[in-house]
Amino acid sequence: MKSFPISFLTLLFFWVGAFSQCTFGSVGNSEEEQLVILQNLIFFNNNQTIAVGTNLRSYDDQADDNINQFSLTSDVNTYNITVQSDSYIHWETGTYRINPPNQVLGVSTTGSERSTAVAKTHTPFTVPLDLPADDLYGKSYPFLATSVVSNITQFNSTMETGASFLYPNTRSASLPLGVVAIANVSWEEIYIRMDVTRAPNTKTVTILLPQGNKRITPKCKIPIKNGRSGNIEILVSLSSLFQDRTVSGTPIRFLDQLPIGTDPVVISKVSNVNLYNILQQNLQAEDITFSFPGCFPGVER
Repeated sequence: MKSFPISFLTLLFFWVGAFSQCTFGSVGNSEEEQLVILQNLIFFNNNQTIAVGTNLRSYDDQADDNINQFSLTSDVNTYNITVQSDSYIHWETGTYRINPPNQVLGVSTTGSERSTAVAKTHTPFTVPLDLPADDLYGKSYPFLATSVVSNITQFNSTMETGASFLYPNTRSASLPLGVVAIANVSWEEIYIRMDVTRAPNTKTVTILLPQGNKRITPKCKIPIKNGRSGNIEILVSLSSLFQDRTVSGTPIRFLDQLPIGTDPVVISKVSNVNLYNILQQNLQAEDITFSFPGCFPGVER
């Protein structure tokens, strides 16, 4: 006789259907006991993990091979920027939080939670579940090793918008099946030295940004599943760090506020503090300096 494999969902529906005809326990609360059974079944499925890599990638959006050179307009003035090769980022950590693949599977997998039949769901999927740190969906999964990375504008790869720089200190993480809820990156120091030209004048700008971190939120579901073919992409845009933004109707301009007649310019928490604060805001703004790529039909993210 020919046999057919039984999927997890087939077993799930079989068990739930079978027990839905029964009366459970002495207290007569069949729904709670059905939930315990469902959670135990899901526990075995949720304990699967797969190795997934990360592409942490610097880029600009000017479709050329020079990611250390780009032009930006601030107010009505055009600035040509060249980031120098001694610039670097001292990364500290990078981690993911993962949620179950859908709300049906959005339950706790810890023994204590299963015993009390407490269900946990996530709405939306980018909100991490409030679970103990020993739970697969309560853990943080590292993808970035501590290191100092120089030549951060050295072309070594390509993407949709042209040249890019892949950071070499990423690593694969064994992630549970589901979707990416958030990523967190932190750094010990960001050092950028660049020449800024507003014709006919050029000045050297040195930027010293101390320890910080950023929470990066997906804008669509990034699946962690068996058969996943590509790495997760996280983008870092140095050019966007300096671009104009508008917040609550008020323009925030970094380049147009560079001191006139001063060369070199040093920006840190003790010098040119107004410019330092703008850069800190740009680092923390949603989808400006750090982001996940957008999602398109038929394109895996």
